[in-house]
Amino acid sequence: MSDISHLGGLNPIEQLDIDNTYPVAKESTFQLPPKGVYTLRAPDSFPSAAFGATKNGDLSVQIDPIIVGPTGEGMVVRFVKISNKAFKRGNQNASQVGDYLAACGFQGSLRTLDDVVEAVESTTGILYKAKLDWRAYNKRTGFSLEGMERFPKKEDGTYSSVLVDPAEVGKTDETGRQLVVFANLTIPFGGFIPSTGN
Repeated sequence: MSDISHLGGLNPIEQLDIDNTYPVAKESTFQLPPKGVYTLRAPDSFPSAAFGATKNGDLSVQIDPIIVGPTGEGMVVRFVKISNKAFKRGNQNASQVGDYLAACGFQGSLRTLDDVVEAVESTTGILYKAKLDWRAYNKRTGFSLEGMERFPKKEDGTYSSVLVDPAEVGKTDETGRQLVVFANLTIPFGGFIPSTGN
């Protein structure tokens, strides 16, 4: 038997009974909610870490909303970043941050970066609507896939939020399982729905 005394300070073991009643890990049945229009709730706070900069030097904000409905209630839509980079919509300036604020019912002018930060912080806990869709990204290979309908279809007609990167077919992890990529929910560009004031 190997001597592990040199490890010192290990926590005592919790008894494990590996027999017929042992709770074996099961395959995950997790499924992302389908793409569609959702009611979302802004986070309860925007810490300093939520604000950053894009590669081009524009202000970015991680907004990570919580789904209120119609399905997936309570799920956090993680890693949703929006940028204050201006673009023309018609003959007026617009931005992802502007679209988010309009969806939250914000009214007013934003003249400085401090105005933008203050406006975003004022949305804590507010309900708004946005379109959600699926996106998968494999940092091992750079493979990405966007749009629920582009994911593999299951026998029941729904889409699988787990797929195999074509560059990793037949490749396995340390346990011998096929390497897979998991989809995440995202708010696609133009996905915020402006508030009607209700």
